[in-house]
Amino acid sequence: MKKIVIPTILLFALLLIILMLRAKGNDETVFTCRDFLASYGWQTEAEPEGIYEVYIPQEFDVIYSNYNVLQKEAGLDLLPYRGMRGARYSFVITNYPFETGEPVYADVLTVDGKPVAGDIMTVSIDGFMHSLMMPRL
Repeated sequence: MKKIVIPTILLFALLLIILMLRAKGNDETVFTCRDFLASYGWQTEAEPEGIYEVYIPQEFDVIYSNYNVLQKEAGLDLLPYRGMRGARYSFVITNYPFETGEPVYADVLTVDGKPVAGDIMTVSIDGFMHSLMMPRL
């Protein structure tokens, strides 16, 4: 019994370390995402609120097609990244130009650590989502 428990504990510890490192994200990619957002005029908290694995489908349904319309408004296009895996970095925006009554987030989709798409959004039921372009006052 003891021979099984020790390897199991070691394996669990190794998996936990890997997950913790993965969840923190790559500091270089975080910096790159923040620079990418800054190029559109956005300022964010230093660290992302979350980092999530994403899969960009090979065939776009209506949701991805509409999302790509937002990308094109910002001079981006998801079509070259169909069928690829990446990560979504979510940051809290600190300079949204209007009062929203709730936090505003910037999501950046990355493939191989390079920003390829993004959006600005709130999460409430009557919230919003728009392209990375700064709204006009």
